[in-house]
Amino acid sequence: MEQRKRVTQIKEVHITDHATGEINSSQVEKTFSLPQEPAYVKFYLEDIGHIHGLTKAESDVLFSLSRLIGWDGIVSVSKTRFEKSVEPLINIKYQTFKNTISKLVSKGIFTRVGRGELEANPYLFAKGEWSEIYKRRKSITLHISYNDEGRRLFTEIK
Repeated sequence: MEQRKRVTQIKEVHITDHATGEINSSQVEKTFSLPQEPAYVKFYLEDIGHIHGLTKAESDVLFSLSRLIGWDGIVSVSKTRFEKSVEPLINIKYQTFKNTISKLVSKGIFTRVGRGELEANPYLFAKGEWSEIYKRRKSITLHISYNDEGRRLFTEIK
């Protein structure tokens, strides 16, 4: 169940003309508190691979990309970044890399956010301040369903 934001402070600001004493404008500023950071455990990339049914090649690409995720959750997958950071680690062709990225996106591990950029699923990868992670989580809806055929993961960007 989602926690609601709680108002922690309300501040009224009045802009007054000191010559006449007339209030020219007023505004109300509200400060909200974030929910407390949830309990967490260390989660290994190998475990993410098993849960999402990744092949060895997909796991290798995930490992190399996880090293490049920035504080904003974004990772560059440009050809230049591939040549400098990924190819020396796992020695695959660029087209294979792009195909593997498509599979990681379809499995909900990454989301495309721009040309040559992916956002790591903030439910799987959290780096930085909790307030920023919370904001990223609020912009993505994560659905997980289980049936006789296995687990299905669906993410939606709001």
